[in-house]
Amino acid sequence: MKSEQIGDVLVIEVPARLDALGVTAFEGPLAEAVSGHKGKVLADMSQVNFVASLALRMLLTNLKAVQPLGGDLRLAGLQPQIGEIFRKSRFDTLFKIYPDREAALAAYKH
Repeated sequence: MKSEQIGDVLVIEVPARLDALGVTAFEGPLAEAVSGHKGKVLADMSQVNFVASLALRMLLTNLKAVQPLGGDLRLAGLQPQIGEIFRKSRFDTLFKIYPDREAALAAYKH
């Protein structure tokens, strides 16, 4: 899993395919990074071109894990087809979603 610290925000690059295999490989490292950071987390989803329902559950689980610690998990860079899945499943009401990494990082500063 590729990640970097930008100020007080942990930015995690999400892999392109979040199918069953992709989620299985990514879920553990993501949970460990989010719970270890205990703060502001940004999932850069600009490379994601497929999400299964397991991926939505994984993201929601991590959001719910970090919020009681005073943190947040925000999403950036959703491809149009991925954004549509988030809208249809109403997950766009659960997450703060930004068009790109820069917009999300700027929003975290306010």
